[in-house]
Amino acid sequence: MSRHRYLLILGSGADGETQLARARAALAGEGRILALSPVVTGGSVVAGDPHRYANQALLMESALERSAFNARLKSLEAELGRQPGDAACAIDLDLAREYSAGDELCWENPAKLAHRVFLDLAAQVAPVR
Repeated sequence: MSRHRYLLILGSGADGETQLARARAALAGEGRILALSPVVTGGSVVAGDPHRYANQALLMESALERSAFNARLKSLEAELGRQPGDAACAIDLDLAREYSAGDELCWENPAKLAHRVFLDLAAQVAPVR
């Protein structure tokens, strides 16, 4: 069975650390968590958004290919309480990168790493490229 390695950026503006813990537990059921960054809490990266968010990067391995894995992430968000138009964002599970078994970058979504905080978190768990 082929294994895929993914870098995720997790975020929550509603009871952040508790929601991130719930998300990690759900993700552990989808594959193997290889590395976690510390949780950081701060203001939104979106101008004008008054909410505070907890964020974390996670490197994991899954049997699911990228499109199926991303669809599963969206299902998990809904299961964890994310609602359309949710201003404070109960949970956000963003697929940012995919790596080969040899830790080579295969795919990246630059929009998910557009802010310095996300790049800093990713650097703590992702293979050096």
